[in-house]
Amino acid sequence: MAQVAFIGLGRMGHGMAGRYLDAGFTVAVWNRSKAKAEDLIARGARWAFSPADAADGADAIVTMVADDEASRAVWLGNDGAAKTANDGALAIECSTVSYGHALDLARASRTKSGLYR
Repeated sequence: MAQVAFIGLGRMGHGMAGRYLDAGFTVAVWNRSKAKAEDLIARGARWAFSPADAADGADAIVTMVADDEASRAVWLGNDGAAKTANDGALAIECSTVSYGHALDLARASRTKSGLYR
């Protein structure tokens, strides 16, 4: 079964990560607060210690964070998902971000680990 990294477990992200678990996917989760992940971990999700850890080995990386700044950090920061993403991994940005940030992220991601190839 495909491996999914899910980064950002607010109200929407938590529910979405749970649906991946329900569908039988292997799911790694990361959130600034581990407490929001506890029930998902109890259901079989793997706690990741950073976005990069979550993305390592994932076929799809899904982010659901608050804004441009948070999105930039979880994708492109020192421990960002792009650092360890597999070549050809599907990058799914569900965060509330600006159009300009989405374009910047797409450009930056083309030079990182093969995202968007």
